[in-house]
Amino acid sequence: MTAHPSAHHEHAAPSGFGLLVLAGLLWGTGGVSGAALAESSGLSAPAVATYRLALGGGLLVLVLLAQRRWLPRGRPALTRVALTGVLVAVFQATYFGGVALASVSIATLVTIGSAPMIVVLVQSVRRRRMPTATQVRPLALGVVGLVLLVGGPAAPGTDPGEALVGILLALCAGASFALLSMVAARPHRGTDAPMVTGYGFLLGGLLLAACTLPFAPLAFEPTARNLGLVAFFAVFPTALAWTLYFAGLAHAGPAVATVVALLEPLTATVLAVLLLGEHLTATLVVGGALLLASVVDARPRPVRPSRG
Repeated sequence: MTAHPSAHHEHAAPSGFGLLVLAGLLWGTGGVSGAALAESSGLSAPAVATYRLALGGGLLVLVLLAQRRWLPRGRPALTRVALTGVLVAVFQATYFGGVALASVSIATLVTIGSAPMIVVLVQSVRRRRMPTATQVRPLALGVVGLVLLVGGPAAPGTDPGEALVGILLALCAGASFALLSMVAARPHRGTDAPMVTGYGFLLGGLLLAACTLPFAPLAFEPTARNLGLVAFFAVFPTALAWTLYFAGLAHAGPAVATVVALLEPLTATVLAVLLLGEHLTATLVVGGALLLASVVDARPRPVRPSRG
């Protein structure tokens, strides 16, 4: 029996949404593991990001090569991989630049908060129509929740000029993430999510290494703890999370995906409270609840067939 055309869509969108949720939860483990790696190894934040991209992408490439899946051929596929590598390197570099000049909270707030806004704005301009209430509502909930969860003033003694540059860099990071999401949402030609993540992130890691090495060392003591943290950081919040994110994008779209990415700071906050002993406040609880409401509100709705 032939399925109704809308039946596939009804299952595809929620399935893609589930992949995005898993990606957001896995990303949240990156904050704790990345901080632990930096503290244990003495690596700078850009050096940690370099290992994240290079090793996460490299591990996926090894899996692909074991499956005899070589570098994709054809101009569209190679362009997609190259663009992914450049954008993810710019995303990481500008985000950590924002952290260094402003603060972690401000850089996170601006980066993650601006990405879904940029996606909705670009889509509205392309379609030549105002955003709908269905698009604006989860954005508003998410931004307010994000402000309550991670929003905070700049670090004491921060120069106002440096803080402004840090905010601009964080905006660049948000724009890079938004553009990366829009590129990844396009139909694949000669590639798929694992190939784009593997080869693209390996390229991004090499680009970031070239930018990081003149300013920060990449060497660290190869203890069991350090190697274990590097392996965890490369596999779960990087290779696996980004592969799931790119796969989910194909079904749910970039506007939904960038809202679901708000699960990253929420998961990181929960882990910090549970594992690092950070104090749980009413503000954090309200902010987390609003973020959850935002993600639930952004979920794709099944398309109901019209009567008649």
